[in-house]
Amino acid sequence: MILFESGGVVALLLLGFWIWALLDCISTDSGMCRNLPKGVWLLIVLVLPDIGSLAWLLLGRPEKAHWRPGSTDYRTPRRPVGPEDHPRYSAAAGVTDRKSKELDAALDRWESDKREEREAELDRREAEVRRRELELRERELERRERNLNDD
Repeated sequence: MILFESGGVVALLLLGFWIWALLDCISTDSGMCRNLPKGVWLLIVLVLPDIGSLAWLLLGRPEKAHWRPGSTDYRTPRRPVGPEDHPRYSAAAGVTDRKSKELDAALDRWESDKREEREAELDRREAEVRRRELELRERELERRERNLNDD
């Protein structure tokens, strides 16, 4: 008994799906149908109700169509949401001119500190390169003197 009741529900669902696919196929603009012309899709959905409806849904229906039959209002992709899109966003945020000047001054101090550190590091590296270069020249001079003395 339960088997017949569930079969009836499935049959009713398949009938509803077929009617939806048929109406969607009829109301969809012929230029929007994919893979086959609209008339062929209509024929497939009419002749093969279950398979045709599924094929229409997967292969013939416009890609980003809404769920309503024949709907052409495609879902637009969501743009990234920034802080200014939040309802509590205020254009007059907590940054005032005075606060902005303070932040600029702090940034300038930080940049000058970093600049001094970088310059000190570069000076140290240059001194190291000069020391190595001087050592190499001294070794080269010693080698040449030995070669002259040996000859």
